[in-house]
Amino acid sequence: MRAQKAVRLDQWPARLQLYPRNQLSQCSVAISGQAPDDDVKAISLVVARDNKPYQYRKIIPDSLTGHFAFAPVIKAELNQYSFQLFIHRVLQADSVRVAFRDSIVCGDVFLIMGQSNAVGQYEDYTIRSTFCRTFGVHNFNNSYNPADTAWCLTNTKEDLTCLWGMELQRMIKEKQGIPTAIINGAVGGTTITSHANRDASQPMSLSTLYGRLLYRASKAGVASQAKAMIWRQGEAEAANNPDVYVRTFPQLYNYWKLDYPGLRKIYHSQINILTDNVINAGVLRDFQRRSKSIFADNEPIATVGLPGYEGVHYDEAGHYQFGLELYRLIARDLYGVVDTAGIGSPNLQKLYYSKPEQDEITLEFEPVHKMSWPADTIISSKGYRYAKSLSDFIYTDYPTGESGLVKSVAERGNSLVIKLTKRITAKHLTYLPSSYQDNQVGFYVGPVIRNKLGMRALSFYQVPIAPALPAATNFLAVPVDTSAIELSWDNKIDSLARWSIERADTNGIFKQIAVLSGTSQTYQDLRSSDTKSSLKIGEIYQYRIRSVSPQSASDYSPIVTASLKVVLDAKLLPQLEVESTLVGIALGTLLYPNPADDEVSVRLPLEWSGDVIQLTLTDPAGKVILQRNHQMSLGATSLIFSVAALPSGVYIVSLGYGKGGIRCRLVVAH
Repeated sequence: MRAQKAVRLDQWPARLQLYPRNQLSQCSVAISGQAPDDDVKAISLVVARDNKPYQYRKIIPDSLTGHFAFAPVIKAELNQYSFQLFIHRVLQADSVRVAFRDSIVCGDVFLIMGQSNAVGQYEDYTIRSTFCRTFGVHNFNNSYNPADTAWCLTNTKEDLTCLWGMELQRMIKEKQGIPTAIINGAVGGTTITSHANRDASQPMSLSTLYGRLLYRASKAGVASQAKAMIWRQGEAEAANNPDVYVRTFPQLYNYWKLDYPGLRKIYHSQINILTDNVINAGVLRDFQRRSKSIFADNEPIATVGLPGYEGVHYDEAGHYQFGLELYRLIARDLYGVVDTAGIGSPNLQKLYYSKPEQDEITLEFEPVHKMSWPADTIISSKGYRYAKSLSDFIYTDYPTGESGLVKSVAERGNSLVIKLTKRITAKHLTYLPSSYQDNQVGFYVGPVIRNKLGMRALSFYQVPIAPALPAATNFLAVPVDTSAIELSWDNKIDSLARWSIERADTNGIFKQIAVLSGTSQTYQDLRSSDTKSSLKIGEIYQYRIRSVSPQSASDYSPIVTASLKVVLDAKLLPQLEVESTLVGIALGTLLYPNPADDEVSVRLPLEWSGDVIQLTLTDPAGKVILQRNHQMSLGATSLIFSVAALPSGVYIVSLGYGKGGIRCRLVVAH
């Protein structure tokens, strides 16, 4: 009898393997091989989901080569799949199982790189799940055995990954129902230069930090589909040569984008304040803050103010908190969670003198944040009890300038308005020192700026203070019959700035409704019947305006109010009474056309016929523009006058006679 040859498997899942999911939240498991015997008439594949039948397929191998292939689809869910491969021979009634593999899942892959705070290893973490996995035995040092290419669960002897990384996996599993794999390539004490040491001829070289992570990700089959890189590093440079970090990170970033093309986000931690007296450490931290504006997919995360800080590292509380904050960002960015206001680290957007006197500075953060200025922090250490004020860590023209200049702080939405103790001429502002050391705790545990959710603001270094912009003056709001509210103001800004107009209804919450060029002096807030935000007749609206530029903004103007009314806005003229017969006269039938270009006709009560009518036009500021008397003939009910010579604008029309008067608004538009 001829000896039977074994089936050769070219593609077959490994035990505990995680396949990256696609946009449909599923994946295809590639299975292929060769059945060399002529008497193999068919190959079948049985797929089970949590040990229950899920899929079955039977195919005939290629008649010449014996080649066969399957591509069963499994879902990204908290279920495990198993695969059994059978051959069916010509002379045998029963099939024979030739391969079996279980514990297969579909999910998401994340990468971690950095130094000791990315290692974050605590052996007391007891949580373990079959849906939280990793690949390869990584012992967080500068060696790697190329034979270590097995999948395993995280938090096992095979691969003790970092605490905050395991917390991230736990929360994704529990809240999103998605299995995950984290591959961590961090090594304590390493520099950014060592991480960016990529051998162009052999990118997966095991002699480099970069190559070892890429080797593991490639052997796992996930390098092209990893969703995010989580980067925690910079302490090595902050203590020695911060400029190296600023020069090297763009190179490392480009390598990541080349070798991990599926990356959607880079979570870029801003390091904490170290005790090493290196001034340019502030430059490094500020680069990490600005990484979001330099690289669109970077998301900086502040670590200053994390609990459990010990001068360089953190205790368990700091790692748990970082894991929570990282999860919230990933849930927003990759899992479509929408209740995410304020979950990121507030990042300074504008810094400017609020007033020309330069005794007030505004810090403006992203609009999603509601900012909070901290109270003094009470610190107890070594028998001492003392307070730290954030005013002592806000510096002008750091490191040679001043601190302690904060008199008071107003919290205004996404801005903090700092009233200073005196007028200053500083060009730059710095939040938090480059380094810090004291005789009590030894490292910085003082107050930090936060938003209302408690997220810490990213520290900034020597940010230029933009000059104050002039505020609008003589800001007025005048209804234009029932169609619009006309806003006007005096303009003292140049064309490089813009006007931001905000409106609030009875709820008192202002929202921006227009941004106009710097040359504008008027704006019509038009009423429309098609939108929910349209002006409503009879409701009182509040308006305010300020000038804005990419670097600065003026103070808001005083708030003005206006309301659209169906009934004419009839008010008593001095020493005149309004006839009761005027009540109910609609504006459109009283004064028309409005807006007007040439002649205006005013409908008057019949009782006014035969009398002398006094006509007065004033601008919104009260300046008399036109004044004359008209003798009404008997029986006449309308008065006609010309506005052809008047400039375009809003005017107040006052009509008075011996027994009463009318006042209304007229828009002249040529």
